[in-house]
Amino acid sequence: MTLDDFLKCGTMTAADLARESKLSAVSISRILFGEQRPSHDAIKAIVAATNGMVTADDLVFGKPRNASEKRQRSAA
Repeated sequence: MTLDDFLKCGTMTAADLARESKLSAVSISRILFGEQRPSHDAIKAIVAATNGMVTADDLVFGKPRNASEKRQRSAA
């Protein structure tokens, strides 16, 4: 499951994921939108925080969220 799909399913918000993974909300957002490649430690933290629902392969090879969604949310 991609990080985007995980967050859209409502199991956890991006803020919750940031807290659980001990990553910054900015890092989660950048990873989500493909603006930042997750480090090895970030991958491990996200996989652990999502109980394996998001895998390392999902983070490395998954499709990032469309950047237009980011612009729409910030305009609202």
